[in-house]
Amino acid sequence: MHSKALYTFTDTGMLPAACCALLSVTRNSRQKDMKLVVIGIDLPDEQKANVADFNTVNGVDIEVIDFAFPADTPGTEGRWRKSTLARLYLDRLMGEGLERILYLDADILAVGNVDPIFDADLHGKAIGAVDDYVTAFPEKIGQRERELGLAPGSRYFNAGVFLLDCAAVRAGGFFETARSLLCSGRSFAFNDQDILNIAFSGQWQRLDNRWNVQTGIMPYITHPVLVHFTGRRKPWHASVQAGHSLYAGIYWEMLSKTHWAGFVSRRSSFQKTSDYLLALGKCAGAMNRSRHLKAHFGASNGDVMSDNYPGAAQSGSDRFHTQSAEGWQAFFDRYSHIVLVANSEALDLQTIRTEYPDDALFVFFNKVYKVLDDSFPGHAILVARSGMMGANIVHRREVADVLKFFTTDKFLGILNIRTAPEERFSPASAFNGAKVLHGDLEPLMAGYYPPDKIPTSGFALVAWMKQLQLKPKIVLAGFSGKRSARWKVFDVHDWTFERIYFRLLAQRGAITSAEHAGPSRFDMLNRHFPDAKDGEIQAAINEALATRLDHALTLIDGLMSLTKWQRALDQAFRKARPKTRKQRALDRQAKQAS
Repeated sequence: MHSKALYTFTDTGMLPAACCALLSVTRNSRQKDMKLVVIGIDLPDEQKANVADFNTVNGVDIEVIDFAFPADTPGTEGRWRKSTLARLYLDRLMGEGLERILYLDADILAVGNVDPIFDADLHGKAIGAVDDYVTAFPEKIGQRERELGLAPGSRYFNAGVFLLDCAAVRAGGFFETARSLLCSGRSFAFNDQDILNIAFSGQWQRLDNRWNVQTGIMPYITHPVLVHFTGRRKPWHASVQAGHSLYAGIYWEMLSKTHWAGFVSRRSSFQKTSDYLLALGKCAGAMNRSRHLKAHFGASNGDVMSDNYPGAAQSGSDRFHTQSAEGWQAFFDRYSHIVLVANSEALDLQTIRTEYPDDALFVFFNKVYKVLDDSFPGHAILVARSGMMGANIVHRREVADVLKFFTTDKFLGILNIRTAPEERFSPASAFNGAKVLHGDLEPLMAGYYPPDKIPTSGFALVAWMKQLQLKPKIVLAGFSGKRSARWKVFDVHDWTFERIYFRLLAQRGAITSAEHAGPSRFDMLNRHFPDAKDGEIQAAINEALATRLDHALTLIDGLMSLTKWQRALDQAFRKARPKTRKQRALDRQAKQAS
């Protein structure tokens, strides 16, 4: 017998999105007894068969319940969408034995751990919901209160997400009141949402904003859980707005192997450019709205290492669910060694693995196909850098290409990190059901790294582990400091600074190298000049390096002169097209540094 359930209402047009909404919740929940229900309005048998196919492909059990409006129901023709109007009959569709139901609009996507909402304290109220976007604007909410007859100062909730206490709903007759309003002949600007706000006036509990992050407030919620695409342009549309393009990839991944593979449209280059220009045009008008929204909704902040974002615990270990510094210490201290594996083509990972015991933990980064040819058999976690500056496997839709190398039960999960203010976490649901934690290392990196550069993922992990003061030996594999001849290397990182940092840690015994490079070539000079005074050898080294660098700069100047016409041509082409997110971020950093 189920005690908790997810409900969504849909017609044929939104059915694929509705199924994705339910699937995204299961991927972000540890609940084992949660009932998944789609209330279908006028669904043909073919579409019901497509739901069964979706279930098989994605390993879920979504039940379809047909719904037909009573013959005397007004409003089923015209601008009232049947799938939203049907919500007013939800009390008649609640299954026996259910204690709580989480209702979701079809255009909802879960990107974080949904479990806590089922245990939310409703303080005796019938439902829990989140403030609507309009409540940030006093003049608008005041007008809404007057039109609906709500008491001054009343709150107005968005009906895209609400949690029902089934016993309280049955006892209160709230939906009966809502249906009476529907039949009253009264006009409502926002249809059934207005009706529900009247019916539940004084009987709903406000929930945290992260449980219904509407399009207009997305920039102000740091850690969303349920994202609500309230605009006309949805992530699966070709005209999806730029800020939602990441979510389009999530829908595509969920549907690509089903009969609804064509549901997600791809944007052309022309559409992307048009969206960019349109966004620029909206910036000025958004300034005043931004002030109101930020003041009202603020930002929901999480821990540095947060468990607010786990994916489904379908793969990996339950041990990988910590968030405190003490918890991470206990997690890492289970292992004898922590081997950080850089994506270097010179790395012989097979040989390196044989040099460490079975209880060593291997930490991989981003595009592991650079170093792995087959499924990795040892204990491992994957660090995914999903900010605009990193190797973004989510944005590039390479999650499946990377996760195929981690198929054993020794794969513990994914640590999605951010190290700079411009970076944004990827939703847990973007990682194909793998266990996911989010780590905010940006506060640690602030003041710790040259301000005009972005730290590599490896550097950020080493600095964080150093702060944790872990017992296992930390080993760097492939961190040679040599430029890759095969893979593109970005100049956004300060490679020299990082190399010196690692060298100093190695000299103090805090880390070791898997390549057994031995002592520095400069250390050998001490053997030849045992009577050298303090600093004498270092001064000679500095002078020699300065001479070499001067010579290198002369050669670079010559190359710059030879390629001047090529650079001029390249700059002309660059100015003719919009800047990328990475270029815009670099421009902001340059201004901040100056």
